[in-house]
Amino acid sequence: MAMQGMRSKPTTEVFPLAHVCNDTNKMTLINPQGVKLNIYKQKVEQAIKSYEKRLNKIVWRALSPEEKKKLDANKPMRYLENKAALNEALERLNWPISLKELSMLENEILAGKMYVQQAMELQEAVKKENYVGKALEEQQKIQGTPTKKKQIKKIGSTQRPEGYCKM
Repeated sequence: MAMQGMRSKPTTEVFPLAHVCNDTNKMTLINPQGVKLNIYKQKVEQAIKSYEKRLNKIVWRALSPEEKKKLDANKPMRYLENKAALNEALERLNWPISLKELSMLENEILAGKMYVQQAMELQEAVKKENYVGKALEEQQKIQGTPTKKKQIKKIGSTQRPEGYCKM
């Protein structure tokens, strides 16, 4: 069923907002109008802070009092900002915590930061598109040319958009 140009409340509520391709690990927004990007960014930033706090606590608890003294720290240090020094301390302690666990948390934090960056870029692109669209509309009104509605290009079965991933 072709849903070309169809925009209605049921479709924006039913369709998923994003699809993450397992092969490339890329996220594609399927319904960008269904996302309130400011709220999305806030929630992702909260998750990032939570993961960073958890990562910092895990590393801090794994350090011996002697290592904490060597690092001249009396409270948990930010792991991502002091990664080299903290990894050296953990290595001296024969890695009392799993390097895999640290890597997983670090990767989640980095992915979250990437999602926030993508949301900001999408907001900028929407602002530019709205600005260009309004400017073009005003120019056409001044020149007396009627404005044309954008046509949505139908993608055939052999054509795929850039970055397409089978679901």
